[in-house]
Amino acid sequence: MAELTELLDKALKKDKLIGSGILTEVIDSVAALEYEGLIDTVPALLPKLGKVLEPRISEIDEVGIDKSTEFVLKYVPNITQKLISSDAEVRNELAQTEDMNFNLKAGNIVEAQVQIKGGQISFSPGLHDERDFFITMSTPKLLRIMQRQDDIESGLIGGGIEMWSEGDEGDMEKAQSFLPLLTVILQKLRL
Repeated sequence: MAELTELLDKALKKDKLIGSGILTEVIDSVAALEYEGLIDTVPALLPKLGKVLEPRISEIDEVGIDKSTEFVLKYVPNITQKLISSDAEVRNELAQTEDMNFNLKAGNIVEAQVQIKGGQISFSPGLHDERDFFITMSTPKLLRIMQRQDDIESGLIGGGIEMWSEGDEGDMEKAQSFLPLLTVILQKLRL
């Protein structure tokens, strides 16, 4: 963790972070961790990463959603698979989760479809018309969550994370069946 903290401290001092390679180095290091290392490191790392990214929203916007999504999806499936394969509670909750697909849009950082089917989870870039529901939040909201200035559960209850919109409610029963899995993952990562 000390090496990651040093990298993030270095990132804070960079005039231009995106494209410097520091974020890639940080996330490569996190992705290389085994399950126990992830569970021990991610809760302490996310607030620092959020602090580094918060003043750089314009840099994130310049990169564009497609490249940003590509970067995120380079790591998220691998990290997710480590959680599933190494944690019986996550695996059991995933197995009990109804098959579904939903769009996830986190500001200008990621646009992806998440599919849960047969106890497996997969990710694909972009937003899809055929989906059961969606989860949308702004970039500042995501960064506040990362820094623990806000949380996902209160955001879902009415604080800036949307799962429906007027005329496009989607399948709220499936959205509700996703919440126990989300809660277990958030608890593991202490978010």
